[in-house]
Amino acid sequence: MGGTGGTAAGAAGGEQADWYRSVFEHSPVGMALSDEHGRYVLVNDAYCTLVGRRREDVLGHSARDFLHPDGAKEHDELEHVIGGTALGAGGPRAEERYVRPDGEIRWGWVSAAPVPGPQGQRWTMAAVQDITLRRDTERALQAAAAHDALTGALNRRGWHDGLLELAATRAAVEPLTLAILDIDHFKAYNDVRGHDAGDALLVDFCRRAGDVLRTGDLFARWGGDEFALALPRCTAENAEGLLARLATLVPGGQTLSAGHDTVHADETIASCWRRVDALLFHAKRSGRDRVVRPEQ
Repeated sequence: MGGTGGTAAGAAGGEQADWYRSVFEHSPVGMALSDEHGRYVLVNDAYCTLVGRRREDVLGHSARDFLHPDGAKEHDELEHVIGGTALGAGGPRAEERYVRPDGEIRWGWVSAAPVPGPQGQRWTMAAVQDITLRRDTERALQAAAAHDALTGALNRRGWHDGLLELAATRAAVEPLTLAILDIDHFKAYNDVRGHDAGDALLVDFCRRAGDVLRTGDLFARWGGDEFALALPRCTAENAEGLLARLATLVPGGQTLSAGHDTVHADETIASCWRRVDALLFHAKRSGRDRVVRPEQ
């Protein structure tokens, strides 16, 4: 009886182990078991798909071998938290970036917890859900919220967010020059040629401006035919030349007026912005088709 009971219990235990293994293997979520040294001893197909590698190319490696280098610090923090988590307790969660062999970046939402190894070692079980699509969607929504739907230039929200970043690193971006541009007689252009032509002019101008502006420059559609420009590490003299070039890029035979100045060391960006706005008004009142800055 005892021998038969033991055999039945063993068979039941074996069936349960097979069931757990099947669940692990067929889970749509990436599953990975690593030993006390952080090396993978078991991974499922979903995890291999996430990192873009064959199972044999994953086993024996650590998660760090497949992560983006910029995420090393976050991964170290994750491992530190796991190390202080009791067996059986819920572990930490974090987003991590994985780099496939072709360079594609995939994002994973990692839930990890310590589990006992076969000889009582402290192993780690991780469930990694591919959230790349969600991240891409969020990034697209954020970009849409910060950009003008017609021209693709920054909108006021994107402009203010960009200025906050410049203000936070002001010492690194000085001299910082601000400018406001206005396409001359745009209403008349719209009235004569129609709003579709006016929209096309704005789109074309923004495209041309983007071709000459530097990475890091902020260019926003402030409203209607008015545009805002922030030029980090740019003197007033250099800004003068850039604005003159932008004036030549306005399509349809149109001209532009602009006011610009460099943010003084002892003033706020907002204070300079008000002065630049007044300079644009002066340029328009003085006959348009000109770039104005304070007299030196």
